[in-house]
Amino acid sequence: MARRGKLRPAVLARRAFFFVAGSLLVGCLAVFLNAVFAMYIPRHFAVSLAVGIAVAVTFWLLRLAKHPPILLRNVPPLAAGLCAGLGVHIARLWLK
Repeated sequence: MARRGKLRPAVLARRAFFFVAGSLLVGCLAVFLNAVFAMYIPRHFAVSLAVGIAVAVTFWLLRLAKHPPILLRNVPPLAAGLCAGLGVHIARLWLK
């Protein structure tokens, strides 16, 4: 088993940057896509679809940048997007 060294400040800063950038990208994409989809489909489905697409796109871009989320490193972007969209859909039904 390989020994893990200490995390250097540069590594921590890079991880923090990609965490914040990914969070902002998901939020901005979800809001933008929701506004676009709400013009064409009911708002209930627009929110779920927007969140799912935003998560999938963000995971795909982070994977291209070689910085996938730590706990979800082996999860395909499409699966993450589907689970996020389904989760939002179920949560909206339960909170109604």
